[in-house]
Amino acid sequence: MVRIQRILCPVDFFPASLRAVDYAIGLAQKYDAKLHLLHVVSPILYSTEQYAFTVSDIIDSMKKQSARKMKKLERKARAAGLTIYTDVRTGEVKREIESAVRATKADILVMGTHGRRGMEKWFLGSVTERMLRRSPIPVLTLRGSKKARTATTRILVTTDFSEGTDNALNYALSIARANKARLTLLHVLEETRAVISPKYRKEITEGVRRELLQRIPADAQGSPDIDTAVEAGTPYHVILRLLKKERIDLLVMNTHGKGMLHRALLGSTSERIARAADCPVMLIPPMKKAKSNRRARRRAA
Repeated sequence: MVRIQRILCPVDFFPASLRAVDYAIGLAQKYDAKLHLLHVVSPILYSTEQYAFTVSDIIDSMKKQSARKMKKLERKARAAGLTIYTDVRTGEVKREIESAVRATKADILVMGTHGRRGMEKWFLGSVTERMLRRSPIPVLTLRGSKKARTATTRILVTTDFSEGTDNALNYALSIARANKARLTLLHVLEETRAVISPKYRKEITEGVRRELLQRIPADAQGSPDIDTAVEAGTPYHVILRLLKKERIDLLVMNTHGKGMLHRALLGSTSERIARAADCPVMLIPPMKKAKSNRRARRRAA
């Protein structure tokens, strides 16, 4: 079972990140985890020669204001019975988040996203999307929606049978068990495979369904709360349609670690869905094998 002991949640005090804090509090309660809240003061610098204050004055004022807001969030987390740590830093936002991931030894990063309009588009592109691409730990993103569902009763985990499938399924199963939720394991047949004759499409679908069942761990086989689904079409459109149709509360996907140039030009399916999905989306990065490889070399020696 996946262990979540430390959760890091960057906060900018906009609605999406406040929703992320609420979600992180609920997740920490389920796992009895420690919660770390981070705010980074990154002021826009400009000439202050004609004013009676300096850049340091501005930064100090922003830090004090941010500290007061963090205190309110800290009280909320303590009222929920959590061990809570807060940190207000000054610096470049992306670097400070990456530094905090290492310093806190966080198991998961919970972040709000801000849609794709105006300055909100700039924020997502420069911060959250970078973490989606570079984070060494799972990233759970939430959009600022007033209609957000707080309970987690339906979880969808997608797979294309790539290397990270088992990691994504393990996280999804862990959260499903913690919330007593129903889990669906989905594979989307690409359009090129779906347009063949009905006879062969049925055979392919049945073969894929068998492979999905084989992916389910032995201790979860036969559970009435786990089912499989095989759909045909473009993954991006099929997944977004199912999220609404089935009223999914959490989507879990693995990422592929594609090159930065490819992502910059095209964007991965997981990143596109994270921008558009109304429900929380958890993206599981490729898990490093360095440690296991080193152990294997030591044993061989």
